[in-house]
Amino acid sequence: MELVLRKQPQKYLASVDANTRRKLYLALDGLKELEGDIVKLSGKQNLYRLKIEHYRIIFEYSGGEIIIVETIDTRTNIKYRRY
Repeated sequence: MELVLRKQPQKYLASVDANTRRKLYLALDGLKELEGDIVKLSGKQNLYRLKIEHYRIIFEYSGGEIIIVETIDTRTNIKYRRY
């Protein structure tokens, strides 16, 4: 599958340290295969959450070949109501 990063995830990955960036890139590689702790967000159509330690990745997947990563942030900074 193809992974598309919006502007916020690109900026977040550029701002974190090398170890965190490596960890998040490994999680994004697993996301291409829909692996990991993935949960559908209730009340939202086609939005899902991937949890990696205390980081959260919000992404959109509608069953096709494209996964759109909306947000990457820490657990305390993520706001689910925004989506």
